[in-house]
Amino acid sequence: MKIDIFMFLVLSLITYSLGLISFGGLQIIIIIYLIWVGVRIIRYRLNFRINKVKVYSLLLALLFLATFSTGFTYKNTKKPIPVLTYHRVNDNVYDKKVPTVSVKNFEKQMRYLKRRGYKTITEKELLEYYNGNKVKLPKKPVLITFDDGWRDNYENAYPILKKYGFTATIFLATGRIGQDDYLTWEMVKEMKNNGIDFGGHTRNHVNLLKVDKQTAQREIQWSFEDIEKNLGMKPISFCYPYGGGDLSKEIQELVKKSGFQMAFASHNFGINMGNVNKMAIRRILIPRFNRFHKYEFIILLW
Repeated sequence: MKIDIFMFLVLSLITYSLGLISFGGLQIIIIIYLIWVGVRIIRYRLNFRINKVKVYSLLLALLFLATFSTGFTYKNTKKPIPVLTYHRVNDNVYDKKVPTVSVKNFEKQMRYLKRRGYKTITEKELLEYYNGNKVKLPKKPVLITFDDGWRDNYENAYPILKKYGFTATIFLATGRIGQDDYLTWEMVKEMKNNGIDFGGHTRNHVNLLKVDKQTAQREIQWSFEDIEKNLGMKPISFCYPYGGGDLSKEIQELVKKSGFQMAFASHNFGINMGNVNKMAIRRILIPRFNRFHKYEFIILLW
């Protein structure tokens, strides 16, 4: 039985490494096989004889079925797309309320993405893809986002993004533009001209569920208008100021009404797969790393 398990796991891992099945497909295979092993143990205890040819035939059949079903499923569902969430990139700031990644660790994370074959996509490409239009996405797409519009996004993150050929989307709390520690419109315009996108994040970073409906509508609408006025373009994306803690169906409708075509959250943590609610796109919050732990970062990307 040990040989059977070993052979099966080897075949499964080889199939997975060749890209013939997804990680989810591999998990399904293992679960099915563990159930089968349990049945086999029961039969063994009851002294039933099992033909080894049948054993290997069943294992190969499982692999074939998983490969076929996984391929079929992926033709009919959306490619998994991780959306990473950053706030500050700074060596000199420690704020429990604002996740801050050191400059060194941010570069290590970007280098890791580059070496692993990830390529950034734009918010427009993501929207077109979720709208069902034909968009040629890279094999390993990722969307990088920043919340609030901190000055260090320009001073520290932006040069590193350019170094690795990455793009990003920055969600602006537009009422804070020009204040201490925040971006200026001149910085925003420079980054926009070099491939960085910008979305709304309300004007004053309010919790949309803790203000009345009229105030919530104004805050969302103001952020749209501020970006349109200063950048000469209509923003297509919005990000809920409290990561989705201020997310409701009513708020989603207000975001749509204001002119935004998609919106991001982070409380509904995870990678976007299958049918995606464009008004509540999942994101992965990158926490504060004291050191760069590659395997923690890998787990987040899963």
